[in-house]
Amino acid sequence: MKNIVDLTRYALPYKKHIILAVFGMVIQVAVAFFIPYIMQFILQNALEVRNVELIVLLSVVMLLLALLGIAAGIMNTYSSQYISQHAVAELRLDLFNKIQTLSFRNIDDFKTSRLITNATNDMVRVQMFFSMLLRMVIRAPMMIAVGLVFALSTSVQLSQVFFITMPLLIISILIIMAFAYPRFRRVQRSLDDLNNTVLENANAPQVIKSFVSQPHESERFENTNENYRQANTSAESLMAFAEPVIFLIFNLGVALILLFGARYFGEGHPAFFTDTGVARVPLLVAFNQYSQQILIGLMMFAMMIIFISRADVSAARINEIFHAEIDLDNPDDGKHLTLAGAIRFDDVSFGYGANGNQVLKNINLTINPGEKVGIIGSTGSGKSSLVTLIPRLYDPTRGTIYLDDHKLTNLDIPRLREQIGFVTQQATLFSGSLATNIMQGNEDATLDELETAAKDALIHDFASESEAYYNHIVRAKGTNLSGGQKQRLSIARALVRKPTILILDDATSAVDLASERKILRAINKLTYNPTLLMISQKVASVRRMDRIVVLDNEGKIDGVGTHETLMTDSKVYREIAESQLDLGGETHG
Repeated sequence: MKNIVDLTRYALPYKKHIILAVFGMVIQVAVAFFIPYIMQFILQNALEVRNVELIVLLSVVMLLLALLGIAAGIMNTYSSQYISQHAVAELRLDLFNKIQTLSFRNIDDFKTSRLITNATNDMVRVQMFFSMLLRMVIRAPMMIAVGLVFALSTSVQLSQVFFITMPLLIISILIIMAFAYPRFRRVQRSLDDLNNTVLENANAPQVIKSFVSQPHESERFENTNENYRQANTSAESLMAFAEPVIFLIFNLGVALILLFGARYFGEGHPAFFTDTGVARVPLLVAFNQYSQQILIGLMMFAMMIIFISRADVSAARINEIFHAEIDLDNPDDGKHLTLAGAIRFDDVSFGYGANGNQVLKNINLTINPGEKVGIIGSTGSGKSSLVTLIPRLYDPTRGTIYLDDHKLTNLDIPRLREQIGFVTQQATLFSGSLATNIMQGNEDATLDELETAAKDALIHDFASESEAYYNHIVRAKGTNLSGGQKQRLSIARALVRKPTILILDDATSAVDLASERKILRAINKLTYNPTLLMISQKVASVRRMDRIVVLDNEGKIDGVGTHETLMTDSKVYREIAESQLDLGGETHG
């Protein structure tokens, strides 16, 4: 239970509410024991002599104690809920910030669906633990301890019942815990799989509908859902089994008290009779009340142990994220440089995963500041992987990358990325407006700068046609925009930051050739003259670049040069160009 205990540090700052919760709980426990004590006093003293006034007075006291217990319970519950809500809000924020620091390789290892489960379902488990912590976890031992004191002071003989019930309950708890923990782990893992299936379907509705694969996806979801049901049923069945066992022991305790009481009354034990020979029935009633409080405390303790074991599984998964070693750390003494835009790959190789295949092999390439470089190659040749290394989204598995003759690993990562404009293959947009999406590239951009970037990316006309102008609403993932509009908006987002290095990763695939040329002409006229790396599948898109880098199917450079030289020197480039010419592509000047 080390993991869940470790997370209790998030509750410690709320000391005032902890004190109120504990104070309320102590009052509740005290009231729970004082009421049967007063009842015993009434039965033994006031009732025998028919002292009506004393009976009424003590009845009023019992009523006031009950009201005090209710008020204390409300205070305890409110304080516990306050702590749980605020503590888990802080925990969730820290987890989100930690996820933000994870490298792409870390995210690949954990998987997106797992991170979603951590931030949602696992958090709910921990929040429930915090909520119950000051309501039961501390209350149960108090009820047991105080109850034993009252029970022993009432009857040592009847207290023998606890030598039977307590060991039985403790053994039951240990057995249940041994079976519960691995089952709860399976539940959370199967929930990860369920979230992954839903996430994949939510992200690809067009593909699923276009290929009429709904039956296949429904079957896949049904299988994943069934696995989750089985895992959850297995865990909950254990909980269902635990409850009757605990109640059985509880009722066994009551039966044993009556059995032992009957025995001692039958034997005429002096502790069970007054000096005048009257049976001390109130003693049996009071002891039964105290024992019930003890057994309730034990039952609460048993259920909480089971519940804590479930919360500990979630806490372990959360701590696994917190303790994850980031394989891509920002150096403490990272250089905060203003780059000129020179890039050099020195014998760079790269592969995904610890033992993944190398998608890039022995890359040696030098790009000058302000140079416009096209990158082309067949699908799977490593084009996108090559450019993701420049902003340090991944680190190469071998070799060194230099920017302006400085090792990439020696540069401050935030400062490095501030100077790079990256437009990915899939245009990723966020719910908001055209302006908020563009200004994600530069939060301090003026309206003039925003409009200039939008004009260069050919999205300004679209904004002008809308009554809302740049306040035109963009839905999540840009579902209300066309593919070309999404790409142009993504390009505007990169241009507004006036980057030193601009990377277009097949970013104009949904844009017609004429619009693409206008965008490239606008980029060529930029006053700050960024180094441009443009990945494209089309020869017509890269042929006018200063140079073209060609990658082969093995992730190696097949050639570097102009369109004309590569048509002679690079077999891969020539085959691509000829295939596109056969398909009607433009390869001529």
